[in-house]
Amino acid sequence: MLPQKTFEIKNCILYESDYDVSSQIKPRRVMEFMQDLATTHGDKLGFGWDFMDANGLFWVISKVKIVFDRPLTRNMRQFKLYTWPVAPNRFFIERRFVAVGEEGERLFSCSTIWMIVERDSRKIASQETIAKFYRADFDNAPCNAGTDYARIRRDNTYSFAYERVIRRTDLDINKHVNNTNYVNFALDALDGTGGIRQIEIVYHKELKLGDNVEIFVKREDEAAFIVGERNGETCFTSYILMF
Repeated sequence: MLPQKTFEIKNCILYESDYDVSSQIKPRRVMEFMQDLATTHGDKLGFGWDFMDANGLFWVISKVKIVFDRPLTRNMRQFKLYTWPVAPNRFFIERRFVAVGEEGERLFSCSTIWMIVERDSRKIASQETIAKFYRADFDNAPCNAGTDYARIRRDNTYSFAYERVIRRTDLDINKHVNNTNYVNFALDALDGTGGIRQIEIVYHKELKLGDNVEIFVKREDEAAFIVGERNGETCFTSYILMF
């Protein structure tokens, strides 16, 4: 079911550079489409980047889950992407996405969980602060990506995959690693060239220029569990399910 109240829609065009080694659309490209559409919608609703910056606040993504209904291969050249915000649940704010093909078939769904943080104190904004400006005719249309996430803690069953130093091109305008880049950090821990059925990212700590990240992985059949650590501290976790 698609949203009927407050939502935004975008026609997404795909090019050869948008596909990966599996001939499937890159998960990072999907996240870029969603990030741009959410930014546009937030601006229209009055709580976009400029408003937040002027009020000493900023958005922080906490979790993202993308579920593909089928592999989106090179014969898929465009799709329509819908997004809509859900009424806040205390300190957490959900935004949902659904992509549909030219025949109206569902291609993938995504749920993202966000927090609003005070720029100076780095504390999560209070419910009272959120209620002052985060208002809309919220739509509760469901998507196929629930808000249940894999609980991942590294133990001795994980193997070291690789090490990465954060560079300039990993950063965004907030001077930390953009959330879309973590998808590639997770995928680079995998062997093989299979397509992605589902991917979850949970963001624990921000990464900045010069940080050294160690990536660990555990495989169980078609599933992979990934942990990224800086100085032994978990920065992100990821669950990936292959087709």
